[in-house]
Amino acid sequence: PRHQSHLSAAEAVSRHLMESCRGVRDALESADADGPWLAAGPIRPGVRSCYERDIFRVGNAAGESHPVIAEGISMALQSGWLLACELSCAPRGRAGRETAGRRYEAAWKSLFSTRVYAAAALAGIAVSPGSATWMAAIVRNFPQSLTLGAQLSGKTKPVPGFV
Repeated sequence: PRHQSHLSAAEAVSRHLMESCRGVRDALESADADGPWLAAGPIRPGVRSCYERDIFRVGNAAGESHPVIAEGISMALQSGWLLACELSCAPRGRAGRETAGRRYEAAWKSLFSTRVYAAAALAGIAVSPGSATWMAAIVRNFPQSLTLGAQLSGKTKPVPGFV
């Protein structure tokens, strides 16, 4: 609406959620924000560089899957774990960080890239005309298709040492 045009994207999202979702409103109406929302914006799925010029990236900075598979926070936590494991074993100094960065990037891609690509494919199918009805029929008649999809996408692949 026009009267909300002065709001930031984050404020607009917050207001929309509070006005349109009873569960969010009930959970948050008595909460006090610790500060402004830090971000809300476009989704940019894809695999990015996990290490470059002595900078390590985790979470969405390393790669972002489409929310259709609900893996964002899981991938963020798991990628942080992977990086911590590599850094804890790395020798001190730049050469050690470079080795850790290469190993982290390889591990990240091995564990998460299939999820990113599978999510993009699923999102593409989901927005095709008539596909929502088709997908609902598959899930309704073959609920095990969800488990199969999770396995094929790599969503069930464990991160070494992460519990």
